[in-house]
Amino acid sequence: MKRNELEPAAPEQPGKDMRKHALRFALLIGWGVVLTLQVAGTLRNPSVSNVVVAAAFFCLFAIVNVNLFLMGWLGHRSWRRVSNKLHGAAYLSEFHNLPNRNYVLAELRREMPRARAHSAPFVLIQLSLETIEDVRERRGDDFADRGVNALVEVLKRLTRSSDFLAHLGGARFCVVLVECTLEQSYIYLKRVPGTISVSDGHQMLDLAVTARVHQYDLESLYATDVLRDLEEMKPLRRREQPRMDSLAA
Repeated sequence: MKRNELEPAAPEQPGKDMRKHALRFALLIGWGVVLTLQVAGTLRNPSVSNVVVAAAFFCLFAIVNVNLFLMGWLGHRSWRRVSNKLHGAAYLSEFHNLPNRNYVLAELRREMPRARAHSAPFVLIQLSLETIEDVRERRGDDFADRGVNALVEVLKRLTRSSDFLAHLGGARFCVVLVECTLEQSYIYLKRVPGTISVSDGHQMLDLAVTARVHQYDLESLYATDVLRDLEEMKPLRRREQPRMDSLAA
């Protein structure tokens, strides 16, 4: 799977940062003035009590500033951890940590302008087990999950590192073939088995793999339209040789 940078985070408001820095600077100046006065008084009258008070002020100054630094550092780490978690939730599926539908749309938004600029279309292939809910009702969750996991492992093995595999939800997966034409995409599709065989320990069950193929036409402007066109395509008849003049061959 190709690693791409995800959507950049929204920039922080500069006015808010300036106010924070100004407040911290003012606090440091205030502490500096207090310490300066205390040290000056101690130098004029170096009694034990003045030395103790000056040392206490210095220790308090150090403790407060170290505490502020640690709070800021830990707060930043905590915010970054939460941010990474939310970021991952927005772009990763809980299923095998595959990219999810949001990631596909973000990737399409990057690929579409490049495809138009270089006249290099890309192809989307949706592969699914459309009878999986019937299988789940008849055979149970474990059996159905084994079928979906088997399909994922096959697709991971077949997908190039320059392309990527994503989870659209349920038992539906999407492969984006970059710089690929419709005719070239059938080379990949021929390698994907028409059925996934799953055993319950007593007998085998073949789950049909449904495929839909859509080539970006270099005209659609919205990623949601491109993905919707893929999902609305008629499924291919996998056992026949695809005809190049029809997506529903």
